[in-house]
Amino acid sequence: MHKSGVILAWFVALTAVGAVMLTSKMLDVRGSWLKDVQKNKVQIQKNESEIESKEAENKELRSELTRLMLGWNRYWDANVTVTNQQTGEIQINIGGNQGLGSVQQGDDQVAQPVIFAFQPDQNNPKKISYVGVFRVNALEANGAQLISVVPPQPGEVATWKNGTWRLRALIPPHFISTLRTLRDDLVEREQQNQRKQDRIQDLNRLMASAKERLEARVNELIGSDAAPQDEILPVELRKGLVAGLEEEEELRNQEFQVTDRLRRDMLNVYQKQLDLIEEVSKLTKNLPKENK
Repeated sequence: MHKSGVILAWFVALTAVGAVMLTSKMLDVRGSWLKDVQKNKVQIQKNESEIESKEAENKELRSELTRLMLGWNRYWDANVTVTNQQTGEIQINIGGNQGLGSVQQGDDQVAQPVIFAFQPDQNNPKKISYVGVFRVNALEANGAQLISVVPPQPGEVATWKNGTWRLRALIPPHFISTLRTLRDDLVEREQQNQRKQDRIQDLNRLMASAKERLEARVNELIGSDAAPQDEILPVELRKGLVAGLEEEEELRNQEFQVTDRLRRDMLNVYQKQLDLIEEVSKLTKNLPKENK
């Protein structure tokens, strides 16, 4: 064979070996790519399922947020100053320009806007607590005076702190129903408490009257420093029934002693009379008898 043919044969052989090696490597790479494609396909399907679930959840949350916002309506963060502790009047720094209302002072009170007020919770500043419902009493462009619709309870206004409050034009109906129920319960408890206080006052008056009667009876028994001391008055009026009874008992005892002494004297006299009678009888027997 010609030398070039040998070289060509070796070249073909080497090329064939290289081709086999490259083909094997290519098959390995292709298999790896197919595995990655299958894995990515499964992951894509899983991601699509999660995306659909998240989109449905997001839609539901947005619907719930919309329902909540419809119940709560708009709100304002206003600087509040409590101006009257008795009636519950407050002054705020928002007014007609901020959309609070358009009814001017002096118009129909019923037509004036009603505002639901919340203030930061004193125990937890990150939370807010319900203050009450207020009606616009005087409206200006950038300010307003509000007054509590329900007269505040004693000491309630003291818990209102000056500062930033959240004011809402509306709250959900079930919250209003709950607040009305709580307010009715509070009024009922106040009425019960007032009835109990009245009952306590009645009992205190009865107790005071009983003490006066008891003191009068005690004074009747043992006497009083304010009792008259005229000697012409009976002793029970001057010193009391006990002292009067003691004096009467003393007099009775003295009379008993006199009576006992007289009784003993009478018995002695009687005994002497009996002795005399007996002696006379003996003497009579000793007299000489008269002859007939």
